[in-house]
Amino acid sequence: MEIDDIEDLISAQDITPKERYSSRKNVIVRARKKNQAGNEKAVGENIPGVQSVYVKTWGCAHNNSDSEYMAGQLSAYGYKLTEDKSEADVWLLNSCTVKNPAEDHFRQGIKFLEAV
Repeated sequence: MEIDDIEDLISAQDITPKERYSSRKNVIVRARKKNQAGNEKAVGENIPGVQSVYVKTWGCAHNNSDSEYMAGQLSAYGYKLTEDKSEADVWLLNSCTVKNPAEDHFRQGIKFLEAV
């Protein structure tokens, strides 16, 4: 058998994996059951991505951009973002240390958290 081109070799032989196609009809798709209570923490509080995160930012536009980026990354990894402080498992406080008012608000936020 003389082969002039590699494509002739492929087209001359049937290399379709027919076993793989015929077994597809045996696959049963099942939906995952949702947690009845709606509480993601039931899975385990220490598993990354099941906690809720409160994000607060003070300072310049650069800090706002940083917080938006961090919130996007956390959301992409499955963390739930919340605007309710009491609902959050974790607080992400981002402040500008160059501007005194922003740093003062940051320190007040930490004191509030310590009191809770």
